[in-house]
Amino acid sequence: MGVVVLRDLTKLTDPNRPHSPRRPLWTCRQCGSPWPCLLSKWSLLVEFRQEPLSLFGYLGAALFEAAGDLFRLSPNPGPYPAELHRRFLGWVPTERMIRRALAQRVAGLPAHPAASSPPAVSAQRQAYGGPGRGGSGPGCPCRWCWGECRR
Repeated sequence: MGVVVLRDLTKLTDPNRPHSPRRPLWTCRQCGSPWPCLLSKWSLLVEFRQEPLSLFGYLGAALFEAAGDLFRLSPNPGPYPAELHRRFLGWVPTERMIRRALAQRVAGLPAHPAASSPPAVSAQRQAYGGPGRGGSGPGCPCRWCWGECRR
């Protein structure tokens, strides 16, 4: 018989906490799933809807750092590259995103139909930096937590 683990599903929709990665395990800070979790994938797709290549750069930087962190935690056998690629980059609907972004640019439409400004997640990442931007949260050397971890 297996063990059933019940999670508090109210944590999945808490608007005050983003679904950001917990390093060095690379699990979601809010729901505990492997990062990027389902809700972080959705928010990343919304945030990078106009710039799909930037999404690949962002996730590529995350993949690079996750591979290093996970290898340091378990060097033998280490993380499997194909699994990391599927987890970080394999889920992105590439062709559809690029076609949509090009069509919206040609038509002169804003990135987000409800408003011309990006969502709050983008503003948070601009304020604290993110992967490849060399920034971090206040008082934290980590480039991923936006000030939530205790490093």
